[in-house]
Amino acid sequence: MEEVVLRLKELLFPAIADIATKSVDVNNGIVRVDARSIADGAVYPVCGVRSNRVHGSYL
Repeated sequence: MEEVVLRLKELLFPAIADIATKSVDVNNGIVRVDARSIADGAVYPVCGVRSNRVHGSYL
């Protein structure tokens, strides 16, 4: 299963290096991927300020 998760990560997040896939669930043709960033922070592209805080999440 770990190999499948790694392949899904490559397919779903090809340009994002700092992503950890926590789980993958396939049910009735729906794929749910629980992933999170493992980066210690990021630079906001508009103003260039670095932050370590989580600013949002999506379901």
